[in-house]
Amino acid sequence: MTLGALSGVRDESRVAVEDGAVQLSWRDLDAQTNRFGRGLEALGATPGSHVVLCISNRVDFVVALIGAWRAGCAFSPLKTGWTANEVDAVLDDARTAVVVTDRDGARDAARNRGVAVVDLDADDYPRWLEAQSDAPLPDDRRGYKMPYTSGTTGRPKGVVMRGSGVADFAAGWAGIAYWAEALELPGDGVHLFCSRLFNGAPQTFGFGALARGATLRILPQWEPATALAELRKPDVTSTIMVPTMFRQILALPHEDREGPKPSIRTILHGGEPCPAPLKEAIAGVLGDGLVEYYGFTEGGMTVVRRDEWRSRPGTVGRPLPGMAVSIRDEEGREAPTGTEGTVYFTPSKGRMFRYQGDEEKTEGAHLGDSFTVGDIGRLDEEGFLYLCGRVADVVVSAGVNVYPAEVDQALCDVTGVADLAAVGAPDDTRGEVIAVFVTLTPGADAAAVRREIEAAATARLAPYKRPRSVHVVEEIPRDQTGKLLRRVLRDRLWNAR
Repeated sequence: MTLGALSGVRDESRVAVEDGAVQLSWRDLDAQTNRFGRGLEALGATPGSHVVLCISNRVDFVVALIGAWRAGCAFSPLKTGWTANEVDAVLDDARTAVVVTDRDGARDAARNRGVAVVDLDADDYPRWLEAQSDAPLPDDRRGYKMPYTSGTTGRPKGVVMRGSGVADFAAGWAGIAYWAEALELPGDGVHLFCSRLFNGAPQTFGFGALARGATLRILPQWEPATALAELRKPDVTSTIMVPTMFRQILALPHEDREGPKPSIRTILHGGEPCPAPLKEAIAGVLGDGLVEYYGFTEGGMTVVRRDEWRSRPGTVGRPLPGMAVSIRDEEGREAPTGTEGTVYFTPSKGRMFRYQGDEEKTEGAHLGDSFTVGDIGRLDEEGFLYLCGRVADVVVSAGVNVYPAEVDQALCDVTGVADLAAVGAPDDTRGEVIAVFVTLTPGADAAAVRREIEAAATARLAPYKRPRSVHVVEEIPRDQTGKLLRRVLRDRLWNAR
């Protein structure tokens, strides 16, 4: 079946995907993905071969991913900012057959290893693609995505999900459409892709909206004013964002933020917890279609829907069907309701994943069939999850645990603060104490902001959780997906000592 038929599209001349420079109809997308898959075969890839995708935000990313999937390959989208060494670690680990890229780091890594390269910026790429057969690839091919962890804390590891290589393409395509529907992403209109295409959850859910029949409109790069203008277009029905994007839209000049609210129905967001004051502020600009997810590469997900977040400020929701959440203490025992501990997900059908080539790491993440990525949280009486932080971020102050994310939540709405991050700073008496780094809104006075932070901390936090220092900086470090790099700030303080 064609992609359009699988997605319930009746008019295959309708636009399927566009990026401002290139536009493909459903008919063209079907033909080009078949050609791309045939091109991978011509380069030596066979069903089960591994393909790396290191591609910027452009229509070619969509063609390459679906082409590799339809060809039956295992494919791994990588961050475009990775160096040749970081990409090389993946090529070695996965025994990659083909690298598809428009980035120097991936080009260099592939050429150094003698791996075949499809260079999307090469002058002959369009001719290469056109020369391939567009004959439909066999329906029984069983390609799958093998995402890689970011590698910020060590060598990146591939995550192989349960069922990988089992379902044919049509079943997999229906599966991502299910995820989109479960997260209230409509299958009509335009899904505006604001994030980087390599980013795991936005990619899965954005492609899910495509699989439901929506048009995928890709922003080549994130720019707040441009994104806001796009979001206000009447044909846009959904998008996926991270809280950093909300902050940057809210930091735009008042005249840029003024105007009618978008008609957008679902604004899915995740990547980090979104404080209630930030949600209220962005709802005033974008509307009330906020749906938040909490999840990670290894699977497991909670969702808080548009009718739930105001009545339970700070929650990241309840798990989707087929998944249970529990809180466990250091001994692995289930903790009482309202008690903080390590967050574990338990799939109803058994273990969800394994780390490629690392059985020790796989076992270390599991307790029976339950697994964790090291987040700390608590559950309320109705099973809604609230996050406190990560085990790796915990600050031990005079023997007492302090979770920086809790401090972030308490202080993020202080007047004059554009962005904020709490970290552990060295202290001769207590071992560690909380320090906060802040960026200021335009025109804010640093001394006044420091006083406001002190007053808010006194009112909202126990004494041992209050910051002992406030550092005003021009930028809070985040990775390409917008996730906070708390360790960079922490290292700045500890290295100075």
